[in-house]
Amino acid sequence: MAPRIALLALQKYGKKALRPTFNVDTQRWRKPIISPRLGAKLRKEAIRTGSYTVGGLWDPVWDVKEPKVGTLRAEKGRSRDRNREIRAGKIEEKMKGMDAKIEEYRKAERGRKPEKGVETLLKRLTARIK
Repeated sequence: MAPRIALLALQKYGKKALRPTFNVDTQRWRKPIISPRLGAKLRKEAIRTGSYTVGGLWDPVWDVKEPKVGTLRAEKGRSRDRNREIRAGKIEEKMKGMDAKIEEYRKAERGRKPEKGVETLLKRLTARIK
């Protein structure tokens, strides 16, 4: 059986007894008169006893939740999708003159290798002996 105070609060305040209230003077939220757990208990009891009607213990209108008010804004999306144009611009900028850079790199790599021949072979073999 539900507490008598909760039943009286439901009769007097209705749906407002189940919702928290904001006190403008103190700028704070105040707990609902009837806790959500007790409200659920009262609702179940009303369904069980058959007083789940407009004039009964529980009004079905109290079950309807108020829709949340939100702001509409564009979806954030993935960063790779958002920054695609910027990345493409950077890549195109870096690709300018890339053929010359690649050729320069290949020449430098070829210059690092010792030339093939007998002299190089003798140098390698004598270095191993020491």
